[in-house]
Amino acid sequence: MNVHFTPEFEKKLSDLAAKTGRAPEALLEDALAGYGSNAAALDWSRCPAVESVPGRVSGAWVFKNTRMPVSVVFENLEAGATLADIVEWFDVTPEQVRVVLDFAARSLEVPLPGR
Repeated sequence: MNVHFTPEFEKKLSDLAAKTGRAPEALLEDALAGYGSNAAALDWSRCPAVESVPGRVSGAWVFKNTRMPVSVVFENLEAGATLADIVEWFDVTPEQVRVVLDFAARSLEVPLPGR
């Protein structure tokens, strides 16, 4: 799968990798794998790109002002879709998707020993 990020996102991911001592790919894989099994552990209320509205998509976390669940991004990336595919198929912007991926990666950050 080929995923293309903005230089700013790549820098954030690289900085996080350096900080944690883990490969950028491993951080993204953990974010993707962790979403399905640990979705409840992520506090999506702190992500500026999403909202949960009672009565809209059963209160699931969706991209702001849409009915698109955040889970769709992770499910499609796991299935081999690219960011460009997701933006084309669903009513979201590349920036919205990047914010969600960045939030998930930061949320799953493993604390360094001794901190």
